[in-house]
Amino acid sequence: MSIVMRIFSKIAFITLVAMLSACLEMNDVTPLGNVVAKVGDKVLTSDEIAEATPANLSEGDSLSFVKLYVDNWLIKRLKVAEAERLFSEEEEDIERLVNDYRESLLMRRVDQYHIEQNMSEDFSDEDIASYYNSHKANFVLDQTLVKGVIVRCDGTTAKSNILRANIERVSTSATAIQILQDACTKNGYTLVDNHSGWVNFSDFLSNLPTTKSQNYDHFLDKVGVQDIVSNGTRYYFYITSVCRKGNVAPVEVVSDKIRRILITQRRSEIISSHEEDILNQAFSEGNAEIVKQID
Repeated sequence: MSIVMRIFSKIAFITLVAMLSACLEMNDVTPLGNVVAKVGDKVLTSDEIAEATPANLSEGDSLSFVKLYVDNWLIKRLKVAEAERLFSEEEEDIERLVNDYRESLLMRRVDQYHIEQNMSEDFSDEDIASYYNSHKANFVLDQTLVKGVIVRCDGTTAKSNILRANIERVSTSATAIQILQDACTKNGYTLVDNHSGWVNFSDFLSNLPTTKSQNYDHFLDKVGVQDIVSNGTRYYFYITSVCRKGNVAPVEVVSDKIRRILITQRRSEIISSHEEDILNQAFSEGNAEIVKQID
């Protein structure tokens, strides 16, 4: 026996359980033929339930789904009937709201259709730079950003001068970071590499033995490799670039934000262009007119 047939064989029982669980008194709702449930002149059929039931459910899951589906259908229909009874005097307002929503939904679908037909999200670096340069005041930082590296090692590490030199070369040589990585791997050091991407200064500090209650802005003022020793571990760190709070953010930090802004602008331009086109066409073809000017 197919799963749909098993569902139908249980339908009367499930409907009865649903009605009892909802404490509904509906003497004329006994399912006959294809009708499973009824509220007023609204009916739920076994065909509708079969169409809504997901495939490949076990018998137990199918029965649970059908019971819930019937319950929800009954509750929905009863709530709508109650609303029509309670708010009959407001029917015109409700119809207006429904119509307004329908029209808004259709308009959004039309807008989305034309956006999908005409939209391109390919913005060049020049597009982003142009917007950035024209709107720098909108990209002021509310926190300090840094680039840099941190190396954590044993406090008694030998050849510290060589390690310091390798760290310091990170800002001047494209291959220096690989050399530093190899040295850290060879000697069992831990490397935190933020030399190529901006991070919040607070996030950078989280990799050092620092506390949130103290101010470490003096780290930003020093040039070259610095170090801290804590509990037998030495932390070498080198802040290669700083962009302080209150300054304009680097373009690479805000490029994703700018791209989203440009996408929004382009979507708006597509919609505005389409609205202007259909308005002009309607006027030229006589399908629209302004009957009276409003002063």
